[in-house]
Amino acid sequence: MGKGKYTARSIIVRCIVIMVGVIITAYGAEAFVLANLGSDPVTAFVQGLGKVLRLEFGNAMNVFNIVFFVIILIFNRKTIGIGTVLYTFTLGVFCTMLDPWIRAVIGAEPTMVSRVVLIVTGTIALGIGLGFYQSAEFGCGPSDAFNQTMAKKLNLQLRWWRIIFDVIMVVGALIMGGVVHVGTLVGMFLVGPVLGPVLNKMAPIVNKWSGNEDIAYEAK
Repeated sequence: MGKGKYTARSIIVRCIVIMVGVIITAYGAEAFVLANLGSDPVTAFVQGLGKVLRLEFGNAMNVFNIVFFVIILIFNRKTIGIGTVLYTFTLGVFCTMLDPWIRAVIGAEPTMVSRVVLIVTGTIALGIGLGFYQSAEFGCGPSDAFNQTMAKKLNLQLRWWRIIFDVIMVVGALIMGGVVHVGTLVGMFLVGPVLGPVLNKMAPIVNKWSGNEDIAYEAK
């Protein structure tokens, strides 16, 4: 039957929360791309990767996540959980699914107001979506797991390695043709402040829904 987080009820609830988070995150990433005002570092890198590989953004996101998944599978598989697998193989799919719907709303030639709205809602969506996903506590996203692994191997605080990683993503985006603009700064500095409170509020709620009220959650 399983114990703790691995009871049938807990697995079902946590997987539902993860998928809700992935869908919201997919909207956030796609909104940044379609706003064309610059994307958060990872999204900008994936955008550039898509141009180099001649892939749609969603498919490029799949490639990006699978590459990092394989890396952590080799070097730090302890960070992999059910959530890691779901995130890796579904985020790009949802990006592709949401793309035509968002385009239908903003039109073929979106106004500056529409593009700004996309940046604002995309930022909020990324923070909420990632907060939901992480609140399930079923493994890290592939790039997050990679960052944790690199910080540990290089004996750096995670926040400092994340800055280095973001710089690498931005430089890579510039080289490959990803859009780096004001939206990149918005994504770098404002997603985190949304993510933190959502994660801290949702994690205890997910434990309660899962029948795991006895599992303590340490606010981050």
